[in-house]
This record gives sequence, structure tokens and C-alpha cells, in this order.
Amino acid sequence: MLAAIAGIAFPGPGRRLDAGNAILATLAVLVFCTGASMTFSDIAALRTASGRLVLVLAVTTVALPAFAWLASHLVSGAALRGGVLAAGVAPAEVASVALTSLGGGEAALAAGLLVASTVVTVVLAGPILSLLGAHSATSQLGLLATLALVVALPLLAGSATRTLDPLGGREQAPLRITGTVSLLVLLWEVASELHLAASDARMVAALLLYLACGAGLGWLLGTGVPAARRTAVFLPTAMRDFAVAAGIAASAFGAPAAAPLGIYGILVLVFGTVTVSVIRRRQPALAEDPR
Repeated sequence: MLAAIAGIAFPGPGRRLDAGNAILATLAVLVFCTGASMTFSDIAALRTASGRLVLVLAVTTVALPAFAWLASHLVSGAALRGGVLAAGVAPAEVASVALTSLGGGEAALAAGLLVASTVVTVVLAGPILSLLGAHSATSQLGLLATLALVVALPLLAGSATRTLDPLGGREQAPLRITGTVSLLVLLWEVASELHLAASDARMVAALLLYLACGAGLGWLLGTGVPAARRTAVFLPTAMRDFAVAAGIAASAFGAPAAAPLGIYGILVLVFGTVTVSVIRRRQPALAEDPR
């Protein structure tokens, strides 16, 4: 929140950096650090949860863009509308994996949804935005190339680094710090594009509507499964990656389109933290009463 406030209060430096595609560069660093937290063997082991993973992936790929399209009608201005639409094609939020673990959920399934949804975003973000009627400033091929360069390749490079482990794991602590710093820098850069006005209440309402729809979908997809797996489905479905969404918005519609994603990032992180707190409070009660 402090990073976002700094961006809003002193937008000049952030906007100058954004004009030089700093959002995409920072996103690449963040994705690399995320990839460096898992080996290729970790990714391959996700096939044990492949059935639920495929179901969740298929439903969210169709439903979340539709929710974003619905929510975008509350926002005026093509750029801001494009920012809301970008949230609909974003992958699962990186933080959802850690929050799933903290909430006692199946972190492996959450990680699988993160990786699989990232691949889907890279391949399908352009076509989906086109189907939704978004008028991108770049071609679908150009957006695909950008996402491959700043999302797919850094993720693969990070996982390759973790798999080969040339430094014997000594790089993990610096990479965790770098990942946290890059997340905060990205939030600052995105928030710098905000031009706060009374009309922004509609933008916040649109983002809350989208978040609520995603949470409802996650709840439905998690019904009928054990609590640990339900948490692993609910959080990644409800929480979409504001960082990747900001990169998509900036690439497809220009840096100003990333402005709504600063607010969305705060909403998502607060939502995830509160949700995990509620889950952890309920766990002792669930242990006493298995029903």
C-alpha cells in the first residue's frame, strides 16, 4: 500500500520510467524470480492433480474474461476499460501459491494453476482480448511476442536456474529479496499512472465486481473436494496476477491502461491475506468437528 501511495503522490518519476517500458522490464525480473522458486521436476510432479487442474483451467479461461468484460462496462475511457479487461486474461497471482500454503492448502496444485494459467495467458491473451472487442495498439502476434519475452522466457530461465542449481541454493535468499522488491517497484510504477478523481469510484466498483465474480467462481470450482484442495482452487481462481495484467495492459493499450491494475493489486493482496486469516481461524474448529 505504501508503494502504491508513493506512486500516486509522486507520479512523475514513475510515468517517465513507464514511458520507457519499465513496467515490462520489472515484470520480467519478477517472473524470473518466481520461476527460480521451482524446478522442472516440481512442475512435472503436478500431473498428480491434473484432472482438477484441467477443469479449473478450462473454466477460468472462459469465465474470467467474461467477468472482466462485464465489469469493464462500469468504467469510462478506452484505456481504463482495457486495463480491466487485461485482469481477465491474467494468470493466477504469484502470491496465491504462498497464501495457499499458509492456509493449509495444496501448494502443488496452486503452483500448477500458476504455471498452466501463465502458459494460457501467453498463448491466448491476444485472441481473447480481440474477441472481447478490445482495440489493441499492437497486433496479436506482437502481444504474443511481448508476453513470450517478458513472461514465458523469464519463467523458463528461472526454473532452469533452480533445476541446474549452479550456486548450490545460495542464490535463493537474494532472489526472494529481488522478487519482493520488483513486486513493490511494479506496484509503484503502475500506481503512478493513476489520475485520482471522483469518477474513479466506478473503476474501484468494477474491480471489486470482477474480484467478487472470481471468488464466487473459485468457491464453485472448489465444492465437493477436501478442504486443502478447495483452498488451492479458490485462491488462484479469485486472485489474478496484477503484475502480468499490467504488462498486458501497457503493451496492448499503452502505459495509462495499467492504472486500474495498481488498485486491483492492492485489492487482491488484501483479499488473499484476509481469506487466509479466516481459513486459519477456522482450522481448529474443523479439526474438532470433521463435518
